Amino acid sequence: MSCLRIPQPWPSGRTGIDTPALYCHREYMTEMKADRLQLRIDDASKRHLEQAAAAAHLSLSAFVLQAAQQRADEVLADRALVHLPPRAAQNFLDALDRPATASPALRDALAGPVDVTWAD
Repeated sequence: MSCLRIPQPWPSGRTGIDTPALYCHREYMTEMKADRLQLRIDDASKRHLEQAAAAAHLSLSAFVLQAAQQRADEVLADRALVHLPPRAAQNFLDALDRPATASPALRDALAGPVDVTWAD
């Protein structure tokens, strides 16, 4: 990894802003990637993404992949979490704490002979 200090164009004497920035760049890939993802994009959108990637000190591929993965995590997290109002959440927890009971119909069904026909 190589790092360099980037001087700021402001005159000295200013605090905070005129501190040189440290920029580090990794010159090797940590793992080889075999799969590809291609997409079509208009010129304005591509320029917009390139500017954002440059501001984040990332390649365009790394920037787009990072943004896509973050969005995928958000979408999948929404599906993995169940949001319940407080009363419903308490009812759910109470039901989990109660021992399981079988209804008479379930007991009868489980006690009878098993008649299963497997389709080939």
